[in-house]
Order: sequence, then structure tokens, then C-alpha cells
Amino acid sequence: MLERQTLAAKMQRWGFLEEPVPEAAWRWIDTFVAAYGDRALDEAQSAVAALRAEACMIPALELERLRSRDTLFFLDSVGQYVDEQPELRDLPLDRDLPEIAKEFGLSEGDALHVTRMALTGEKDGPPLEFLFPLLGHDRILIRIGAVNSRLLHGRGLQPLAFGPDGKPFEPIHGERPHNG
Repeated sequence: MLERQTLAAKMQRWGFLEEPVPEAAWRWIDTFVAAYGDRALDEAQSAVAALRAEACMIPALELERLRSRDTLFFLDSVGQYVDEQPELRDLPLDRDLPEIAKEFGLSEGDALHVTRMALTGEKDGPPLEFLFPLLGHDRILIRIGAVNSRLLHGRGLQPLAFGPDGKPFEPIHGERPHNG
């Protein structure tokens, strides 16, 4: 298990943390250890760097999957949700994100996938309940804004016609409730 003192010392050597360690940084380190504690210390540097970066790279095909009004509006709503939260720790994300997604007809699985992709560019990783406080308000809003901007520029919301396998490509879409 990664120890907080060891991580703090490494972060100082990597240039991510000042001396002495501020109290708020200890809370961040404790959250990081809870999220990544089973990883080797060698992997911690790349994880810390990725979390501290202003942006993340989303694989091209995954970005294409996000290219729909439903995901664009969902991410905008997640940004508004984050912006209104005074504290990002202990948010009931497993309840709130699916609830926000319902507004746009997105499934819970798609909502979590879209959120993770927008924030990390990765399919897997620690639970979002850890990622939100690790990234913080500003980075979350910057990353969501960057994804939405990227989706709206260039081709806009016009998806690729065909995927790499030659089959018709469909981005993530919400299901509208049926009337009647």
C-alpha cells in the first residue's frame, strides 16, 4: 500500500508539491492513496501527472462516440452540477450522475462512461467519487469545456459514417421516453 508520507516526498521531488506540505495537499494525498493505493509507486508519478494536467487526451474513436447532442448537453449539465458544489468529496455521484443522465435519455452505463472519458480519457480507473475531488472544480470544468468545444468545432455533431471495422458508426445517443 502506498503511504502518504512516501507519496508526499515523491511528489515534492517530481515538482508537484511544495515544502512544507499544506493541509489541503494532505487531504488530496489521502484521497489519492485511497484511489490508487494498490498501485506501485512507479505508476504513481504518471497518475499524479495526469490528474494535475489541465487536459487529457481522449482516443479518437472514443471522442467520436461522444459526438451527439445528448452527451454534449449531459456533460454541460455535469459541469453545472460540479460548479454548484462547495465540496467535491462524498458527493452521491452513483445517484446524481444517472439522475442527470435521465434528462437526456442516457443509460447509467453511458453516463458514467461519458463522464470518465471526458475527465480522464480512459475507460477504467478509480471510482468517480475519488476522481472528482482529485481533479477539483477547475480541472473538471476545463476538461468538460475542452471536450464540448472539440465536439462542436470541425465537423460539429456530424458523426463518422463508418467505424474502423467498416460498419456504420453510431455515437452515444439517449433514448427518448415513448408517449402513449
